[in-house]
Amino acid sequence: VIQRLLEDEGIYHFGRVLDSPKAREPNVYWRLLELFSFGTLSEYKAVAAQLPELSERQLEKLKHLSLVSLASASKVLPYDDLIRELDCAHEQQMEDLVIDTIYKGLLSAKLDQQRRLIEVEFVVGRDVRREDLQAIYESLDQWSVLCEKELDTLTDGVNTAERESVSKRTREREFTFALQDLRMAYAAHASMGDDADSLARYDSQYTSSEYQREERRAGAGDM
Repeated sequence: VIQRLLEDEGIYHFGRVLDSPKAREPNVYWRLLELFSFGTLSEYKAVAAQLPELSERQLEKLKHLSLVSLASASKVLPYDDLIRELDCAHEQQMEDLVIDTIYKGLLSAKLDQQRRLIEVEFVVGRDVRREDLQAIYESLDQWSVLCEKELDTLTDGVNTAERESVSKRTREREFTFALQDLRMAYAAHASMGDDADSLARYDSQYTSSEYQREERRAGAGDM
């Protein structure tokens, strides 16, 4: 049963089978299943003499899984490293293996033949050992704390920007009101029979370039 499971091209996760009491019977097939769940081709080669020989399909599948592990560890994979780790005879064989892994939905990546490297965009997760769960929980907790700090920083920035915006609008309104009061005062003074020179000085002051700039700025703030 395990042999057929490891040959199935549509199954790349084995956690449920590995946890079943029957599958956990200590034998070479259980060890092989464990290697397909968590291990790589290099690890298999190190203990190959103690395990059943892999069929061509199983070997190809283990290479796919090994590539997934490599892509999970690094987002940039040099050609030479992949050729060695995946035990490929040449560069074209390695590229074909990467493309096949992409078509199977296990990986999303770009092949840069000029720089001879693979740029990983997405990779699926593999099965996880129970003893690794605590480390994953701790990593997620750290990530959560970091996200909360970043959120607090963004919130502070937004609040500061809002306060500055309110303060600016307040100053512009105050200037507009003061300007209106000044106009009304001069108009009242002129209507009480002030001479033409006083009115001329009033008109001259309010047609100055400095006054016009302030008036335009106040009008823009009201919009």
